[in-house]
Amino acid sequence: MGTLHLRALKIQLDALLALGTPKLSFMATSYTPNAGTHQYWSDIIASRATGTTDITLVSVTTTIDTGNSRVELDTSDVSLSTITTSTNKYSLWVDTGNNATSPIIATIGIASTLTPTSGTLAITVNAEGHFALKAV
Repeated sequence: MGTLHLRALKIQLDALLALGTPKLSFMATSYTPNAGTHQYWSDIIASRATGTTDITLVSVTTTIDTGNSRVELDTSDVSLSTITTSTNKYSLWVDTGNNATSPIIATIGIASTLTPTSGTLAITVNAEGHFALKAV
């Protein structure tokens, strides 16, 4: 079995993020991610949670965590105001200006279904980021 190198993983993640504008979209509870077939935003845009809009991510950073042998993707916390919807996951993707070439990075489950009624929909990003790529 080979070894993935942390610096190479970080370089590749940074290159993916550099393709455009990193975004977060809340997804409908009926959406089931398919890592094998969902490649571009156009593949899943119809499953965006009703009443929500795409959020441009700010303070996007990738960090090598050598202690845990991984590369972490972190951003500032996100929120949408005056929203009525239901969601239990969100997708991270890179907006290239064309939905058919805007790659999906990840879909992250939320611990419980959020159902604001004319309220705020917010995600407090874990101190270690949205996700980590682990080198084993």
